[in-house]
Amino acid sequence: MKFKKVLTGSALSLALLVSAAPAFAASPTADGGSHKTAAPQAVLKTIYIKANTRGELLNVTVFAGVKYYLKDAKQNSDGTWTGEYQGWF
Repeated sequence: MKFKKVLTGSALSLALLVSAAPAFAASPTADGGSHKTAAPQAVLKTIYIKANTRGELLNVTVFAGVKYYLKDAKQNSDGTWTGEYQGWF
């Protein structure tokens, strides 16, 4: 009797699952082929700042109202440093 209940319950669960499957399928869009693309809200900008020493290159700098973060610092052949900063505006 217990096995019969388990078998019946499993069969009913499977039937409900199969009958609900079309409800989860993707429906076609109303407008067909026209898809809208999202416009970027911000743009990543890279600036380079020259300095005499590595210590003059700050980790964060503000330029034209945009906060830029130091991503790389390289020493030039003349002994000066160039900092690569990136920020979103």
